[in-house]
Amino acid sequence: MRVHRFGSIAAALAIAAIAACGAPAPSQTPSADQRSAPARALPRTVRVAVGSETDNLSTKLGGGTNAAEYNFLNNSPLVLLDERGVPSPLLASEQPSRDNGTWVVNADGTMETTWRIRSNARWHDGEPVVARDFQFALRVYLDDAMPISDRMPEMLMTSVTPVDDKTFVIAWKQPYPKANLLIQRDLEPLPVHIVGSLYAAGDPDAFLNNRFWSSPDYVGTGPYRLVEWDPGAQLVYQAFDGYFMGPPPIEQIVVRIIPDTNTVVANLLSGDLDTAVGATVLGQQGGATVRERWNQTGEGTVIGTPVRFRYSQIQFDAAYLLQPALLDLRVRRAIATGVDRQTLAQVVTLGESDVAEIYLIPTDPLFAKADSVITKYPYDPARAASLLADAGWTRRGDTLVNSAGEPFTLDIRTTQNEDNLTEMHIMAADLTKLGMDITETVVPQSRIRDSEYRIKFPGVNNTAMSIGVPDTLRVALSAECPDPARRYSGSNRGCWSNPQYDRFYEIASTSLDPSDRDDAVVQALRVLTENLGVIGLGRNAEMVPVRKGLVGPGPRWPGQIGDTWNVHLWHWTDS
Repeated sequence: MRVHRFGSIAAALAIAAIAACGAPAPSQTPSADQRSAPARALPRTVRVAVGSETDNLSTKLGGGTNAAEYNFLNNSPLVLLDERGVPSPLLASEQPSRDNGTWVVNADGTMETTWRIRSNARWHDGEPVVARDFQFALRVYLDDAMPISDRMPEMLMTSVTPVDDKTFVIAWKQPYPKANLLIQRDLEPLPVHIVGSLYAAGDPDAFLNNRFWSSPDYVGTGPYRLVEWDPGAQLVYQAFDGYFMGPPPIEQIVVRIIPDTNTVVANLLSGDLDTAVGATVLGQQGGATVRERWNQTGEGTVIGTPVRFRYSQIQFDAAYLLQPALLDLRVRRAIATGVDRQTLAQVVTLGESDVAEIYLIPTDPLFAKADSVITKYPYDPARAASLLADAGWTRRGDTLVNSAGEPFTLDIRTTQNEDNLTEMHIMAADLTKLGMDITETVVPQSRIRDSEYRIKFPGVNNTAMSIGVPDTLRVALSAECPDPARRYSGSNRGCWSNPQYDRFYEIASTSLDPSDRDDAVVQALRVLTENLGVIGLGRNAEMVPVRKGLVGPGPRWPGQIGDTWNVHLWHWTDS
C-alpha cells in the first residue's frame, strides 16, 4: 500500500495523561493501618511485549524477526555471552580448550572439539539431555529439505559423535575460530526421543508442520516451559522447576504480541506491561516517550543499546526485480548520494546516530581501519543527477525518464513500525526530488514471517540486523541467497553476489589467525561499499523499558541476538 503520512504516538500520550489526571491524589501521610501492614508481596509474573509472533519454538527451524526473544525462554545454548560479550558455559559444563586438550587442531586444518553437557540438564518432560540429541540436531540442520535460515557453523562440521550420554565430539572440516563458542542458534539440541521417529519417517512437511514446534507440546531445555498459546495474542510461560541452573525467580512470563508501537507505549504508561523486548516493538520514538514520562514519575527506566545496523537491500534477482536500472552501479550510487542519509539517521534515532555505511560500531577496534578504506557516499543531489544521466536517465520536467521516455519507478519496502515509516518517508521524499516515481510499501506484522513474500520485494527493502562481525557479513553472502528448495530461507534477500566478498568472508569466519580475520573483515566491507551490495542508513538502539523493581532486562551484546538472553536471572525487588 502507498503511505502518505507519518505515524504518531501523541494519542497514546494523551490517553495516559488523561488517566493520570483523573486518578485520586495519593495520601501524603500513611494511616496507622498502613504503617502496620506487612510488606507488599513481590509480583510473581512479568508481562512482556514482543512485536511479532514466532512460528517455531526451535532456534534453527524458522521463527521470524523476534524469534530470539522466545528462544531464550524455551531453549538454552551451550555458551552464553553477557552484556560485555564475555562467554560462560550454560548448557555445557565447560568450554573446549586447547590447554586442556578438548580442542585439537590437526595438521590438515581439520579440528575436533569435545563438549560436556551439564549432568543435571533435562528436557521439559524430565528426560536427560544427552549427546545423541546433538548428533540428531546436526543431521536435521544439514538436511537441505529443512528451511534452515543460517547453517553456520553446522555447515563446517563433519560429524557429532557421542562418547557417552553427557559427552560428544564435533569433527570440523576446517578451522573455525569460534569452535568453542557455540552460542544461541549454534548446534542447539533437538529431543531425539520425541521427534526422532517423526524425522525418520522421511516426510519433511509432516516433520515441520507437527504441532510440537508451535504449541504447548514443545519440549526444550530452557528456564521456562510454554503452558498456553493464544495465537496472535499471547504466550504464557511457567518456570521450569527442573532447570539445570535452578528454578527461575520469576514464576510466570506472559508474552503479549503487540505489533503497534502506540499500543505498547500506552500499555507501559498505564501499568499493563512491565517491559518490552525485540527489534521492532518500541523503537526510538516510543522509547523516548516512555523514558520522558517515567523520568517524571519514577515508574521505571528505558535502556537503549546501539546494536542494530539499518540498511537498504537491493533486489538483484531478475525474477523479482521490477526496476532493472538497479543492476547499474551508477544508479545505486545515485540513490546513495541522492538521499540525505545523515539527516535521515539523525531524525529516526532522535540524534543518537550518524549515517552508517558499514555494520561496525565506532567503538569497535576494527572501525577506524575499515573507515579508512571503504567507499563513502555523502549527500550530493547534483552528483546523483550526474550519475543518473551517465546511466541514461534525465529529467523531463519533474519526471526522471530514460531514452524511451519511460519514468524511473521504484518501490521502497519496510516493516510496520513507527521509526521504519519515518525512515521510508524521508528516503522517498529525497528520491522523489531526483524525479523518481516512488511507491512505499509497508510489510504488515502479519507477513513478517512469510519468507517467500519478504524476499520477493521488487526494488528496495529497508531492514536491520544486529551488529556482530563476522557473522553479519552473511547478509551479503552468495550462499545466503534465498532458495525456494529450502523454503526461501537465506538472509541475503536481494541476492547480491560477489566472489571477492565471499572469499573474504570465508577467511574472516574460518582463519585461526586474528590478524588475518580482521584484515578479511575490513576488505569484505571495502568490496561491499565499492559495489553497493547494500546501502547503509544508520545505527539504531533496541529500547528496553524496565518497570521499577524489575531486575534483568537491559543491554545485550550485539553478536548475541535476543533481549531475553538472561531471562533465567530476572527477578523482582521491593526497591
